[in-house]
Amino acid sequence: MKDRKVTHYVKPEAPPQTRLTRLESGLTEKQEAFCRNFVFGFMTQTEAAEKAGYQDAAVVASRFMNGRDNPKIVERIRELEKDLAKQHEVTYESHITQLARIRDLAIEQKALGPAVAAEKQRGMAAGLYITRSEILVGRIDQMSRDEVLEEIKRLQEQYPALKQAMLPVKEIELVPDGKTDVFVLEESDRKTDSLDAD
Repeated sequence: MKDRKVTHYVKPEAPPQTRLTRLESGLTEKQEAFCRNFVFGFMTQTEAAEKAGYQDAAVVASRFMNGRDNPKIVERIRELEKDLAKQHEVTYESHITQLARIRDLAIEQKALGPAVAAEKQRGMAAGLYITRSEILVGRIDQMSRDEVLEEIKRLQEQYPALKQAMLPVKEIELVPDGKTDVFVLEESDRKTDSLDAD
């Protein structure tokens, strides 16, 4: 049977004691367990208290987290959160190394598409590729007719192939009665058609 792909998020393991031991932090073993469950277990405060072994978990968790009753617990949670953030910190070196590892794993699995994508991301992180984008301000429906024609003329000058691919320009004029449009297909070939024809 083929090994199944693991596509779910794997929780980080709690690192060994950080900076302070339990005695130095002034917390009991249960309080330390609460802090670690809350930070590394991605649990609610009540779930963290239950897993640490407290009977009335909701009340205990609320007292732990309010900052008045047990400031050392809040301080310890902040410290563990900083350690967790540092553990998952993204630096240039760690990013490039991780992308290389992903590329190598993809090559081992004979998945060349993901390998190429990982290598391209490494190149982008190293500055080997330049991403160019233009942000256009305004929309054509906000432009006047003259502005649109001027923009078309500019684009045709910038890209001569566009001018060759264009169909003849059609102009629409309003007849004095205000109800019938006249289409002028070309300068030399004037033909009128009524849009309101029955």
